[in-house]
Amino acid sequence: MIIHPNGDGDGTGHISIYLAVIGASLLDSVCEVNASFSFLIFNQIHDNFTVMKGMERRFRNIKTEWGFSKCICHKTFKDPSNGYLVDDKCIFGVDVYVIKNQRIGECMSLLKGIELYKNEWKITKFTKLKKRAYYSEEFTVEGYKWKLLLYPTGDSRQNGQNISIFLESVDAKGFDRQKSVKAKFSISVKNRISGYKHHKKSGGVNWYSATASGWGWSSFMGCCEFNDPKKGFLIEDCCIVEAEVSVVGVVNCLT
Repeated sequence: MIIHPNGDGDGTGHISIYLAVIGASLLDSVCEVNASFSFLIFNQIHDNFTVMKGMERRFRNIKTEWGFSKCICHKTFKDPSNGYLVDDKCIFGVDVYVIKNQRIGECMSLLKGIELYKNEWKITKFTKLKKRAYYSEEFTVEGYKWKLLLYPTGDSRQNGQNISIFLESVDAKGFDRQKSVKAKFSISVKNRISGYKHHKKSGGVNWYSATASGWGWSSFMGCCEFNDPKKGFLIEDCCIVEAEVSVVGVVNCLT
């Protein structure tokens, strides 16, 4: 893995990251290696990795490295709330799947005709909620079950300052070590006055597995903003949380 902290080529204002293959075998002009790979960055707040970008490419003697000149922008990377740079330290990683003609241990399937599924969660008597956390009803996307996790006054990191919301895979905790589901999602709190000025955050694309079954935001939105009746998020002690989810791919173990 090759990293350019200050960007490479047209990557000004970004971190550039590339994957390179080395070895004498690539000196042979007829030799090539096909690989699917994703670059990762460690979220030191949530204690898990986030997939930044990925691709499938062919490595050979005339092209031994592939990657992104604009893998992640400096603003996102340095934002303390994202947890990527903590105490001036960060961790990058890469998932690599070599595609061979012979049998391999894992198979990644990228879904075609990806559909976006929307699920609305209507929460009533919000100010009377006493528990620390609440789950929505389960909903199904591409055969996999999901649910939203809400902390009305924030999780342990927020001290009552922000609402925390996460998207969890119900099935992921039962996955074997090799299984994972790649999903793209966003979460919104609906504005019921304007009808379009919703508070929305996009989670990008993430891998859900037995060790990483939930993704989202500890500081989704400020409690003061949410509770302000003029903002339109909490009306008659009721709010609506919407999740938009699409399953992008699945990794299974070959038997």
